[in-house]
Amino acid sequence: MNIKKLYLSFTLIIIIAVTSAFFTIDKMNELSTNTQKMYTHPFKVSNAVSDIQTAIITMHRNMKDIVLTKNSLEMIKIIEAIQHKEDEVLKNYELVYKNYLGNKKDIDTSYKSFKAWKKIREEVISLMYQKRIDEAIAITKGQGAKHTQELYLQIKVLKDYAFIKANEFYSKSVKDNGVDYVVSAIFVAMSLSALIVIYIVITLLKVNRTNHKQLYLIDQNILTAKLSLDKEIIEISNALCRTLNNKKEFILNTTSSYFFTTKEQYALFDTKIYSGKEHNDEVYINVGDKKVWFNLEVFPELDANFNIKYFNLFLTNISDKKKIEEIAIVDSLTGLNNRNYFETIFEKETRRAKRDKKPLSLLMFDIDYFKQYNDTYGHLDGDKALKAVSHVIAKHTNRSYDYSFRIGGEEFVILSYQDTYEKTKDFANMIIHEIEELKINHKSNKISDHLTISCGAIRFDNTHLLTTDQMYKEADDLLYQAKREGRNRYISKTIS
Repeated sequence: MNIKKLYLSFTLIIIIAVTSAFFTIDKMNELSTNTQKMYTHPFKVSNAVSDIQTAIITMHRNMKDIVLTKNSLEMIKIIEAIQHKEDEVLKNYELVYKNYLGNKKDIDTSYKSFKAWKKIREEVISLMYQKRIDEAIAITKGQGAKHTQELYLQIKVLKDYAFIKANEFYSKSVKDNGVDYVVSAIFVAMSLSALIVIYIVITLLKVNRTNHKQLYLIDQNILTAKLSLDKEIIEISNALCRTLNNKKEFILNTTSSYFFTTKEQYALFDTKIYSGKEHNDEVYINVGDKKVWFNLEVFPELDANFNIKYFNLFLTNISDKKKIEEIAIVDSLTGLNNRNYFETIFEKETRRAKRDKKPLSLLMFDIDYFKQYNDTYGHLDGDKALKAVSHVIAKHTNRSYDYSFRIGGEEFVILSYQDTYEKTKDFANMIIHEIEELKINHKSNKISDHLTISCGAIRFDNTHLLTTDQMYKEADDLLYQAKREGRNRYISKTIS
C-alpha cells in the first residue's frame, strides 16, 4: 500500500514537473514572440516614420530655397535633392506597409496626401521655370505649408500607433518576464528527472539569449526611465542617456526635476502622479545649449494593494513638430509672433483678464514714414530697421505674461499687464524713446533725422472690457491720432 502511494506520489510529481516545464517553455516562447513583434513593428515602423517626417521637413525647406534662388543651376541641384528625399520616403513607405500592425487605411491616407503634395511641388517648380516667382512663393507659403502640416499630422498617427504598440509589448514583456520562477521550477524538475531538466535548461538558455538580445535593443532604442516614490531616477535606458547627452552614472539617483525645466511643469507633474493617474505633457529639456522638446508619458506602477511602487516614464522627441508649430506662429523676419498668433492670444488674454479681473494694456505701434524709408534706402535696409525695432520691443516683453507681435509691414502690437495707467504710458514712451535712440538715419522723416515710431496705448479696466474687435479699434484710433498730431509720440487713454 505504501509502495503504491509512493509510486502514485512520484507519478504526480513527475506530471506536475513536466506540466510546469512545458508551461514555462510556452511562456518564455510567448515572451520571445512579443519582444520579436516589438522589434519588428514598433522599432522598424517608428524609425521609418521618423525618417519620413524628417525627409518631408527637409523637402519643404528645399521648396522654400527653390522659390528664393535666382540661379538655375542651384535650383536644379535643389530639385535633385528633393527627388532623392522622395525616393527615401517611398522606400520607407514600403517598409511601413510591410510591418505596420494597425489599420492600413492610416498608411493609405498619408501616402495619398504625400502623392498629392508632390503635385503641389511640381506646380511650384513649373512656375519657377516660367519665371512666375510670386505665384510660386504664394503656393509654397500657402497651400504647400498647409499641406505639409496636414501631412505631418497624418504621419504622426502612424508613429503614435507604433509607440503605443511598443508600450504594450514592452509592458507585457516586463510583466511576463518570470525568469526567477522559471529557474526555480527548473531546479525542482532537476531533482525529479535529469532528462527533463537538461531539455528545459537548454531550451531556457536559447530563449533567454533571444530575450536578452531583444531587451538590449529596447534599451538602445526606447527613451524610458523609472522613478522612485521620492522621484529619484532609479533606472534609465541608454537611448535616453544618449539623447540627454549625459552618462548613466551621472543621471541615476538624481531627482526627476531633470525632466522638468519649468516650475509649472514640475508642479503639474507633482500634483497629478501621486493620485495614481497617468500623466501626459509636452516638456522641453535643455541639452547643452539646445532646447529639445519631448512628449512625456508617466505611468504609475501599482502593487497588489494598489499602492504606487514607482513611476515609468516614456519620452518621444517632438522637436520637429515644435519647429513646425513655431513656423506657424512666428514672423520669420523679426522673430516676433505673427498676426495669426496675435488673434489667438488676444482672445485668450481678453478672457483671462475678465476672469482674473486684471487690467489689460494694448499698445499699437507704427514706424513713421516707413514707405519713404524703403524708397530712400531700399528694402534690405528696411528689413534691418524692422529687426532693430523688433529687438527693442522684444527686450521689453520678456515676462511670461507679455506678448509682442508684428501684425503688418511696419505695424507692431504689445499685450501687457501694467499695474497702473501711468505705467502703461511710461512703457509706451520708453519704447518710442529707445527706438529713436537707435540713431537709424532717416532723411525722409519729416519730424526727425532718425527712424521714429508712433503709438496708440490703451488700458482696459477689467470691469469694462470690450470685445476684441472693439479693443483693437480703440487702439488703432489712438495710433492714427498720434500720427495726425505729429508722430514720434504716443496717444493714450484708459477705459475704466
